[in-house]
Amino acid sequence: MKKLIMFFVIFALMAASVLAGSVSRNMPSRIQPEATLTVTLSVSGATAGKLFTLEDVIPAGLKIKEWTVTGSQESKEAITTREKDNRFGWSFTPTSDSAAVEYKIDLPNTETTYSFGKIVWFDPSGQGAESASPTLTVATIRCGDGVCEGSENTDNCEQDCPKPAAPAPAPAAQEAMEKKPISNTAIAWIVVAIIVIAAAVGYFMWQKKKAE
Repeated sequence: MKKLIMFFVIFALMAASVLAGSVSRNMPSRIQPEATLTVTLSVSGATAGKLFTLEDVIPAGLKIKEWTVTGSQESKEAITTREKDNRFGWSFTPTSDSAAVEYKIDLPNTETTYSFGKIVWFDPSGQGAESASPTLTVATIRCGDGVCEGSENTDNCEQDCPKPAAPAPAPAAQEAMEKKPISNTAIAWIVVAIIVIAAAVGYFMWQKKKAE
């Protein structure tokens, strides 16, 4: 009996996790030093009118300078936030099944790679966590680094932005087949010309034989 109860408890927890809303992160993978990084956390499948909480892990040494929440019943001042070390969380009530949290970070003048932590979230239907931990490469755009980005294009940096390969020339046989065939009118004129020439030659030979 105890095993059966435990099974149902585990099943209920798994079902709650599956039914929980989801959060996806949108951010660039590369950015220049001293730029402002914008990260958007998009919430979907939330329960409208019920409290939704999510927490993101910011790389050490970085700080969120500003943030906004769209799709919340509360005003920004009424949204509950938590900040501890490099973790930042928001709790709000979605007006529908979707909402979004957007935050900005001013990056330092150094070239490096940052690793973000996984997002975790929960609402009355369950809890969830991001499956991947994205990285952000902070590097100055340079022609020759093998990445076509920023203002680089095929004209000012063909090394990083190579031009598309030219199409292969058509085989000679195919080109011959693709040439426009001779029209029936042209063929008729050629036949007429041959007949006229043949008649002229025959008449010339007949006149010559008659003269002899």
